[in-house]
Amino acid sequence: MLDAIKNQFATDDILIKRADLYKVNVTRQRVFELITFIGNNYNYKTLNAITCTDWIEEGHFALTYIISTLDRKNTIMVQTMINREEAHIDTLSKEFIQAEIFERDLAEMYGINFIGNDNLKELSLENWVHTPPLRREFDTLKFVNNNLTFREGREDNLDVKVEMKRIRAEKKAAKEAAKKLEEEIKDGK
Repeated sequence: MLDAIKNQFATDDILIKRADLYKVNVTRQRVFELITFIGNNYNYKTLNAITCTDWIEEGHFALTYIISTLDRKNTIMVQTMINREEAHIDTLSKEFIQAEIFERDLAEMYGINFIGNDNLKELSLENWVHTPPLRREFDTLKFVNNNLTFREGREDNLDVKVEMKRIRAEKKAAKEAAKKLEEEIKDGK
């Protein structure tokens, strides 16, 4: 299969992660052709997920289509890059019904338009008008400080970092005390 992909899709960007898991990078113009090819010829029929990684420094998103064989024994990740500023690609929902919800999520969280998916309405961010929250330029702390208020009765919230340090210090001290006690018992004191 991998040789056929290399030859037909002119890509050497194939990674064998395990004997049952492969990753192939292909141009966006050929991504759906490759997905159809592996489905028709190698029984890759189950779309498990569509994921996105924001490569803000390079100016693109990496979209990864994770597809398994019907028996779930083999999985292939088909990855392509799309421009961040003109974030759109055709829908895969006509071939895989489950793509609709994955695309809807990515549209909401990254601002990607899946052309042909007529159900890209909001999924969980009701009336969201800000930068999509999983884009790397989205400043979570600034958003929280500018748009949210803390509920009454939460004034005694503890700083998480300070609390984690305190808990680690307590655990370390308890281990050292237990070790010291064990040594004293060993020495017969």
